[in-house]
Amino acid sequence: MSKFARGVGKRKVTAAGLAISGIVISASVAPVTAHAAVPAFPDNITIFPDRDFVSIDGFSEHAGEQVTIEVQRPHVGLVGSATGTMASATAIAAGNPAIEVNHPGGLCWGAGGGLQVTPDIRAGDVVSVKFGGTVAADATALDVGVTGGALTTPTTLVIQGRLGSEVDPTFLEERIIQPALRDTEVGRRDARAVPGALVNAPKGGYSSGMEVADGTFTATYKFESAETATVAADGLYTVTTWQDQDPDGNTQGVTISEFGEVGGPGMGGCPVGAVQQGPASPTGVVVHDGGGSTSVSWTPPEPVPGTAPILGYTVRAVDRLSRNGVQNEIGVRVNDPDATSVTLPGSVEGKRVEVRSFGEAGESWPPALPGGDPSADSKPPTVTAEPAGGLYTADTQVTLTADEAGAEIYYTLDGSDPLEAGSTGPAAKLYTGPFELKASDGPRTVRFVAFDKAGNASQARLEKYTFGEAAKPGAPRSVTAQDSNASATVRWTAPEDPGTSPITGYEITATPASGAPVTTTTGASTSSVLLTGLKNDTTYTVTVVAVNAVGKGASSTPVEVTPKAPAVDKLAITLAKWKAGDLRLEGTGTVPGASLTLRVGGPNGQVFASNVIVQPPAAGAVNGTWSLRLRTGPGTVTNPSPVHISSDKGGILEKVTLPNG
Repeated sequence: MSKFARGVGKRKVTAAGLAISGIVISASVAPVTAHAAVPAFPDNITIFPDRDFVSIDGFSEHAGEQVTIEVQRPHVGLVGSATGTMASATAIAAGNPAIEVNHPGGLCWGAGGGLQVTPDIRAGDVVSVKFGGTVAADATALDVGVTGGALTTPTTLVIQGRLGSEVDPTFLEERIIQPALRDTEVGRRDARAVPGALVNAPKGGYSSGMEVADGTFTATYKFESAETATVAADGLYTVTTWQDQDPDGNTQGVTISEFGEVGGPGMGGCPVGAVQQGPASPTGVVVHDGGGSTSVSWTPPEPVPGTAPILGYTVRAVDRLSRNGVQNEIGVRVNDPDATSVTLPGSVEGKRVEVRSFGEAGESWPPALPGGDPSADSKPPTVTAEPAGGLYTADTQVTLTADEAGAEIYYTLDGSDPLEAGSTGPAAKLYTGPFELKASDGPRTVRFVAFDKAGNASQARLEKYTFGEAAKPGAPRSVTAQDSNASATVRWTAPEDPGTSPITGYEITATPASGAPVTTTTGASTSSVLLTGLKNDTTYTVTVVAVNAVGKGASSTPVEVTPKAPAVDKLAITLAKWKAGDLRLEGTGTVPGASLTLRVGGPNGQVFASNVIVQPPAAGAVNGTWSLRLRTGPGTVTNPSPVHISSDKGGILEKVTLPNG
């Protein structure tokens, strides 16, 4: 079972028309028949269509094996695939996913030679798991999703959505994912609703229920306070459905729709979605140069599923040599997606023929090149300089290298172009070995180009070399330090002057009046750090230093900070009375603004009041005051004694008795 589907709860599978938790599912809804290949527990496939993300769980008998995940679309065929290695048996036994696709830490779509596209997973798409070319299991993405949500009262949150006819309305759960709910009376990172009347959550804090009718659902949450409802309303709304459920309540073939999430690549380096991709290039380009005209033919490409249609082709004959970075070309555009040939005027001697597909998303890249003559060399060489340009403190020897054996390299030292009218320029020298740049001659711009044996020219390159003293970075700017418990958060801005080489990091030091300083280091991209290991009520002088390859730079202007332990308030009772329909509690607290929560019996008891604020003191008063009076609701029907009172500032009052009367 997918880790994302755990906690859905165990429900009995029933026939359509049965009353479930107080609501009736209409018998007109067609019953759902589980797909024959849906995996059985503990194996599972979980599909997140809004993020084009798939998680595979279980399949421990295939631990460490190569696996292929495919997405097939009815009437279209394969729209996405990825091949990788399953997790180890130990990792799977520990409850980790066996493999994930399009999620940080997992595979990209297209991994292992699959379609180089992130599929836009839609309802009806079938996700399969294959070992050795054989499908072990598959699951279908189901049509379900949240359409919106809003607070209808200060404590009531209503979330609405849709579900397709293939969705079994008893196989449904809506969740609000909000880590901040842990700090409320809910006490966990999510809230959940299932079909049926409003019921109290097992751990308290809210009640929830769901109505399902006519292809829609409405989930209702009632929270104990307006503040908690507001926190929940800012969470992520999700809805989960599944294709099958075994007698133990394990859900199989799970679809989780996440309101507001965006599809496409899930991490850097993954292929973009089909709608963002340009067309594929043609193949099999053949060129016949007849002198007076040149015929060019090609094979149209197989389009990537989901990409914009090809509208035609461009055919260009591009000069092999460039001057000042410019290459001349001639070409034509063929506005026919089925075209396979065209004739160019004149000869293409000294030119490279390039064929591209084009469509609404642009032209294909890289272009298709002639392949009819295997002996023809149309690839230009690449040339590099070692060391690269930069600041040097002494005479420097430069080596030029081409990646093709027998290539000739020409270079200039005066910044002029080594190419002139398709040939070498007047200042160009033939490279025969490393040459030395003298610091006494001042800065030099070296430009260079390589010609291979077929006459192909590389792109002209340049490197700039300057000479002088190496410099450390300047001082970091705008340094601040914010105190906290035995620590301080230090922030800064990078120096205006990084020195003569890039900044590699920062050193942050907090020095007390007596005793050892506390120092930490960070990376070059960091602009803040939490400095720990400080002593409370001790004043520290904080400085920040930038570091580059030369060394430590100038110290920042020092700032002071004094860490302090958080205040723990003291609570007291000044009035406690109870009678049916009238509960009164009053008291004092030493931290004005603290928020009190009152529970029946003890720290884990039912909450009957929350967000009772300690009010600021009147002039001359030492403590703040708080009061609570309830005439209806929890705590007014029966005496809640003993009452447990806790403050968000650490204060606690236990076993407070409310006398009757």
